[in-house]
Amino acid sequence: MSKSLTASVTPLRSAAPVPEKPRRAKCDRDVKLHISEALYDDLARVARADQRPVSEYIRVLLERHLYGRIGAGN
Repeated sequence: MSKSLTASVTPLRSAAPVPEKPRRAKCDRDVKLHISEALYDDLARVARADQRPVSEYIRVLLERHLYGRIGAGN
């Protein structure tokens, strides 16, 4: 009867790849959007509370909607 031997190999921590910091894509596309004055005023109020320009706030909302909270990076 022969017993089979199995080796357990644990990779070194230093051998593990270091994840790169994700790079933000350049925002070079325009989107024209027609919204009501009331909606814009509400967006501006919430963006101001978040200390962001309205365009950046809308971009963050879209990124979070499409990619989730972690993918937005903000």
